[in-house]
Amino acid sequence: MILQKPYMAKLVQLFDKYNLAQVMRYGVVGVCAATAHALIAFAVFHLLAVHPTLSNFSGYISGAVISYLGSYYFTFKSEDGHGRSFPRFILVWLIGIAINVGLFQVLLIAYALPFGFNVFIAIAFTPIAQYLMLKFWAFKR
Repeated sequence: MILQKPYMAKLVQLFDKYNLAQVMRYGVVGVCAATAHALIAFAVFHLLAVHPTLSNFSGYISGAVISYLGSYYFTFKSEDGHGRSFPRFILVWLIGIAINVGLFQVLLIAYALPFGFNVFIAIAFTPIAQYLMLKFWAFKR
């Protein structure tokens, strides 16, 4: 069934009202960052036999680089310059590390969940908090 014009107009209004295009762009950047995070974490853990928490942290760093560049140029299309945006992103990134590694560590110690499941949970929860901090502070216009 083809959507008729009134429905399309309402759909466009919803996209505009909630800035869903930006949320979708953030999702694309997030998937790229999360994929890099997971690949690096698994490679460091399985190939280099590094401690699980340090393996996850190394993956997080790779994801953070992709996240900053993607957020700056694609998601928020910042025009403020890196001098303003980068320090703010770093603070958001540090808070994200605390959330990511802290959650990972709690799940690993308290619940003895498998490494892969811990990485997945940490990757799933961290971006929500980071999006809100990036949108309303780091890249706020």
